[in-house]
Amino acid sequence: MIEIRRLEDKCNHCMMCVRECTSGVFRNVGGKCMVVDPLACNLCSHCAAICPQSAIVHSGLDQTQIAAAQAKLIDPEAYAEIARTRRSVRAYKDKPVPRDVLEKILDLAKYSPTASNTQNVEYTVVGDRALIKSIADRIFSYGARFADWTQTRKGKLAFGALNLVAPKANLGRYVEGMDYYKEQAANGKDLILHNAPALMLIHAPAKAPFACDNCNIAAANITNYAHALGLGTCYIGFLTLTLKLNKGMRRELGIPQGNKVFVSLVMGWPEYKFKRVTARKEPSVTWIGAD
Repeated sequence: MIEIRRLEDKCNHCMMCVRECTSGVFRNVGGKCMVVDPLACNLCSHCAAICPQSAIVHSGLDQTQIAAAQAKLIDPEAYAEIARTRRSVRAYKDKPVPRDVLEKILDLAKYSPTASNTQNVEYTVVGDRALIKSIADRIFSYGARFADWTQTRKGKLAFGALNLVAPKANLGRYVEGMDYYKEQAANGKDLILHNAPALMLIHAPAKAPFACDNCNIAAANITNYAHALGLGTCYIGFLTLTLKLNKGMRRELGIPQGNKVFVSLVMGWPEYKFKRVTARKEPSVTWIGAD
């Protein structure tokens, strides 16, 4: 049972909590803000965040985490530079990412918004280099075998039909370049996980509403914050796809039964520094009723 109450000696009945609470927990009763329906609370914590008097006591929230916002630290230009300069890094130093740094990133990720404040995003972090290499080797092997199959009579027919149905997948470029990729792999290049020292899988209950959105919002915060800390990251779609199809690999990585991996990220210290912001096409925007 959640207990929500106001500290009478602090509350000045400014009604900020009433106006902000969309669940109807706080309501205006005779000109005073009152806790009317605590069972309706979804733990969004807006009431505690907006109260100018720190007059809200909420048993469902960790009071030690409620602290004054440091608005002076928010720099829009600094954030814009982070977003503009973050790159998908595919070359890493042979240097581990300390656990305390990974914990710092995940501690920030917990503030990412989730639909209906479900906070149902989970993480699996892999620092076992042998396991990372094994996963990369297996995924590359799957791709190589698929490319070889497309050169068979049946494969050519099926692959041609696949390209007609899903031309945007652009799988042809991987098949056509496979001889070169095999040569690179034979020379020790990891074309899947890029010899990264850390792998982060972001997952949530597969049937939860907006689970994909929740995981990707967290991933965006993770990649940007990691960049601000000097780390590089890269989304690995091939691993996300493999985990969707391969139960054994999901078990090997300890993904809870019923959960689905929506984002796979590698992370590490970049081998090279990117010196410039690159070009991006202008966004396609439709304005409706905007001045």
